[in-house]
Amino acid sequence: MKKLSKLLSNKGFTLAELLLSSAIFITVSVVIVTALFIALRLSKKSDVLVVAKQNGDAAMSQMVRGIKYASSLDDPDSCVAPVITSQITVTSSSDNGQTTFSCPTDESNMIASNGASLMDIAGVYISTCSFSCTQSSINSPPTITIAFTLGTVASGSGFIESSTTIPFETSVTMRNFIR
Repeated sequence: MKKLSKLLSNKGFTLAELLLSSAIFITVSVVIVTALFIALRLSKKSDVLVVAKQNGDAAMSQMVRGIKYASSLDDPDSCVAPVITSQITVTSSSDNGQTTFSCPTDESNMIASNGASLMDIAGVYISTCSFSCTQSSINSPPTITIAFTLGTVASGSGFIESSTTIPFETSVTMRNFIR
């Protein structure tokens, strides 16, 4: 009977037990919050990469299509001596209309086709841009290399995950070239 009353009188926890359970709870909480924070940062990085990649791919595909099926290269006149420039002008074989693809100038931060932006400039900026042109002879079709680097506009978070740069480069040989 004495043992039973002694067991019933010890209803609380010792200080050591409380400190140990608090330490375990805090440790588990820190691990969970850290994992959640890392997941959110990786999600932000993924979103930033998607925006830059979509903008760059859209601009690149429009320029490639316009150059590949053009009938003539108007500016520069000839690429027998390799030329690196910030804009090129081609004439379409389908409607004989001229299209000028240009890199950003001081006034604008956009890759443009006849002055119209080829991308959503609210989410990205162009850090480098150039067109290079080569031609083996005056009668051979020119090959245009398009190269640009896109960066994302950093949001107010200040984390490295909120900004990125992605290089884009491709070469296009004019299929319908007439000299």
